[in-house]
Amino acid sequence: MREERIDSHHHLWRYSPKDYPWILDGMDSIRRDFLVGDLQQAMEEGGIDVVVTVQARQSVVETEWLLDLVSRHEFMRGVVGWVPLADPAVASHLEKYAANPKLKAVRHVLHDESDDSYILRDDFNRGIARLRNSS
Repeated sequence: MREERIDSHHHLWRYSPKDYPWILDGMDSIRRDFLVGDLQQAMEEGGIDVVVTVQARQSVVETEWLLDLVSRHEFMRGVVGWVPLADPAVASHLEKYAANPKLKAVRHVLHDESDDSYILRDDFNRGIARLRNSS
């Protein structure tokens, strides 16, 4: 029996310049929607069996969309989503998502922050500390 081949980091999105400002001019090959059908085609071409989908936008709406997709597609085994770690209500966000076994991790893309010291902020680090208490 062959072991499953896993793509542990790919993105899905409905492209709009407003929602994905990091997709710059000159990145024409990705300035379009990437949806489940595109993923399935790439999986077939690459011999991939299952995937973990990673957020591409720092948005709870996107995290919820990805969790909905993973609940409907067996080959999608998990989501690395986003929650507002600097939000004073981060505990309630984490509690909500910790109940979903398909949420495997959260991430925050720091290079998109205008504050070069964002990683040092007290509110952000309180949110990071809450991650240890949410599993």
